Formats: sequence, C-alpha cells, structure tokens
Amino acid sequence: MKEDNASERAAALLLQLLDVLQRAENAPDSPVNTFLPGKRRRLLRRGAERLRRGEAQPTYKNLFSAGQLADIYEQTVLRDEIHEQADAEFSRIGREIARVMQEDGPAVRKTFEAVYLETLRLARENGPDSEAAQRLHQLRSLVRFAQRYGGDRRRQKLSGARAHTYPHEAEGRLPLIPAEVLPSPPSGEAVIAFPPDGRDSGRGRIFLRIGVGQESWIGSFEIGHMSVSTIFIMPDGNHLFVSAEGAGYIIELKSRRLVEQIGTDVAGVARDGAMTLFIVDHNGMSLEAFGTNGRLWKTDNFSCGGFRDTAFTDTCLIGEARQASGWIAFSLDLATGDVHFSPTVAST
Repeated sequence: MKEDNASERAAALLLQLLDVLQRAENAPDSPVNTFLPGKRRRLLRRGAERLRRGEAQPTYKNLFSAGQLADIYEQTVLRDEIHEQADAEFSRIGREIARVMQEDGPAVRKTFEAVYLETLRLARENGPDSEAAQRLHQLRSLVRFAQRYGGDRRRQKLSGARAHTYPHEAEGRLPLIPAEVLPSPPSGEAVIAFPPDGRDSGRGRIFLRIGVGQESWIGSFEIGHMSVSTIFIMPDGNHLFVSAEGAGYIIELKSRRLVEQIGTDVAGVARDGAMTLFIVDHNGMSLEAFGTNGRLWKTDNFSCGGFRDTAFTDTCLIGEARQASGWIAFSLDLATGDVHFSPTVAST
C-alpha cells in the first residue's frame, strides 16, 4: 500500500515537472540572450508602453521600428517571467520528489522507468511529431539534469579529506585523450605492442599515436572483429580503455602496461553524466561495466543484436534490446547488472 501511494505521487509529480518544462520550452524567443532581473523587466515593460504611445523612438531606426522594438521588449519580459516561474516550480516539485524518495526510493525509481519506457514505446508508435515524442525529449532533459546534479553533489561530498586523488578531479571531469591512426609507425620511434609480440593470434594490427607532443606514444594493437576504434580514460583516472576495431584493452595510464584484454567484439561504449561509470557493449548482446574501483559486473547475453534509445537514471540503464520478436524495453540495475524486461509489447 505504501509503495502504491509513493508510486502514484511520484507519477503525478513527474507529470507536473514535464508540464513545467513544456511551458519553459514554449516561452517566446528573444534576441536578448541574457536573463533580466525583475527591475530590468519593469523598465523594459515601461519602455514598450512608451514606444507604442509614440513617446519614445528606437535609437537605431534602420534596425527596428518602434513597434518591432516594443515587441522585443515584451517578448523578453514574458520569456524571463515564464522561466523565473518555471525555475521556482521546478525547485518546489523537485523537493517534493526528494521527500517521496526518502519514503520509498525504489518505488519512485520504478515509476520513472515505467513512465520512460511507456513514453518511448508511444513515441515509436506515433512518430517524431507526436506528443509522446515531445514528452520523451523532456524526459531525456530531466535525465541529463539529474546526472549533472548528481555528479555535482558527489563532487561536493569529496571536497574534504579523501583517500584517493584522481588526475581528473582537479578539473571536475575526465580528460580527453587525443589519438590518431597511423598507416605505419614513424621511423625511429618506439612502438609498444598490445598484446606483446609473440602472444597474439595472428590477426592484423593498427598503429595508434596516443596523446600529443612529447607526451605521446605509439601503440601497435591487434585488431578484433568489429569496426569500432576508440580511446577513453576509465572512471578511476588511472587506466586507458582502447578498442582497436573491436579488440578491447585496459592499459595502465602511467606505465603503459597492458592490464587486461576484454574480448574482440566491442561494439560501442557509454559513460554516465558524472563519468563514474563506463559501459562496454559486447557485440550488441551483453554489457560490461567499470566504476572508479574497477570492474563492477558483466551481464549474460540479453540481446540478439543491438541496444537503442538507452539512458541513464541514478540507479539504472534503461532502453531497448533487440529480440527475435522485435525491440523489447529493458531496465538494467547499475549496482548489480541485473536485467529486467518490460511487459510492454515489442516494437519493430
């Protein structure tokens, strides 16, 4: 009974949040690209009235007529009033959702996931111009906001004494690692082989220059069976992840030592907004996750050829997985890697 009550309240609050976002998105456009406080808005409103009564004229008449400038003033005032009200309502509803989550967090999360997956299904059925597609866009905006907010909160909690200091924490983000594919290693430069020479399986190799300037180095990587080649810093800030046409390598950043190979079927990677979670897609069939302390989990195969429309919540990855019957909505617990499928009908 308690869970049902929390779910109903969470659903109602979520709909209120979406309505607030809708009103903010529908606010008038204005060439004035800064938010104006109340005092400035009152001055603009009086200026528009004077322009319409003919008591004032534009300074640059070749740009705007009096009526056009009055329209700009009024649109700017209305836009900023709508946004100010939306900000206040967003904060109020957010506090109410936080209270409901304190009462029954799992029920609230299940409600959000159910709403998201049902909206995704309706958007696919009704097309990109439907109300459901617009709602899906708003839900994704909420997810991005929640990720940024959660990441900021986690960084604030780490502002005191800490057991570990990661290289990216001073900037509050993970650094990007530039890399380029080389047709062959330049003459005279050292090349590090992954895996070491003599331990490979005979597949082809690609040469990657990793980093820039004097800090750069060249790696020779045995390739896999996919087309994805990419490089990322992993969430601990101490390791590189390299996919060489599907062959996955985890490399210690400072020593450039190969720590682990994780298959030859890397089809893609994903990171959450706070960059504390790194997910590897194996052949569009299973997922493997790494956190700030290393590997978290690896799922069994639960798709027969791809994932789409995935999004992170604070506790789950949600989206659709391909099945023989079509695309099925799923929810994956980020803490455990457990996968649950939605009872909704598969989409094509």
